[in-house]
Amino acid sequence: MRGFHLLRFAGARGHAKATAGFTLAEIMVAMGCFSLLIAGVVTANLFGLRLFQISQAKLLASDDARKSLGRMTTEIRASSSLVVGDVSNSVFVAAANGEAQAGGGLMIYPTTNTASYILYFINTPDGTFRRTSTDTGTTILATSVTNTTVFQAQDFLGNTLTNNQNNRVIHCCLEVYSPEAQSPVPSYFKVETSVTQRSNP
Repeated sequence: MRGFHLLRFAGARGHAKATAGFTLAEIMVAMGCFSLLIAGVVTANLFGLRLFQISQAKLLASDDARKSLGRMTTEIRASSSLVVGDVSNSVFVAAANGEAQAGGGLMIYPTTNTASYILYFINTPDGTFRRTSTDTGTTILATSVTNTTVFQAQDFLGNTLTNNQNNRVIHCCLEVYSPEAQSPVPSYFKVETSVTQRSNP
């Protein structure tokens, strides 16, 4: 009889212990650890998205520059003649002979017909780099361009010419600054290329 009571008492204690819940302190510690875990996962994801935005902006700018300069390079190589100068009040003004052959515009004549042309130029008021032609109209190729002297006619040593001699090299340099309002972080890009005609008249 006594053994039965002891067994029943021990079984009641074991059952009560098995159904007992967590204390308030244990729940708060578990919730704190879980909150830290969630915060770490969310922070890692936000950091990854931020890096993706930065990389995407740079890659898109690089891709656009490559496409724009690639097309311009092809047009320069196949051109009949080239003129370096500036665009003032929507009018292209060629650099005079005896002056430095440098400016914000490049006039490309694909053939000997000067009525057909392609013009690359800096639009100073809004800092855009544009392409216009007699066939397709005006297209914006780059924005936030900070330099105004984009094109230079150079010799093979990289010296700026003062005349329209044959075998000159057209050097193009674009400096682009994207403020933070336009990209995740302020960015500065500089794109340069040099190209010459395949054949000169």
